[in-house]
Amino acid sequence: MPEEVVLRLDRPTATSLADLIYNLGEHQPAGMPVAQLSSDDSERLGRVLHDLWRALGVSLPYGDVQLAG
Repeated sequence: MPEEVVLRLDRPTATSLADLIYNLGEHQPAGMPVAQLSSDDSERLGRVLHDLWRALGVSLPYGDVQLAG
């Protein structure tokens, strides 16, 4: 069984992530532009990506800086 990577998300962050994945999956194949993220969504998803990279042991592109929140 492959090693699991588990991240815990609060509801607003999970909603932002689900919306982003859905919009990418629907808009990009149709050749439509993807809506720009709000500042709040961008920050939430930035924290998810940061946590995911750390959980995967991937070197962070800008060092291991503390993100707001």
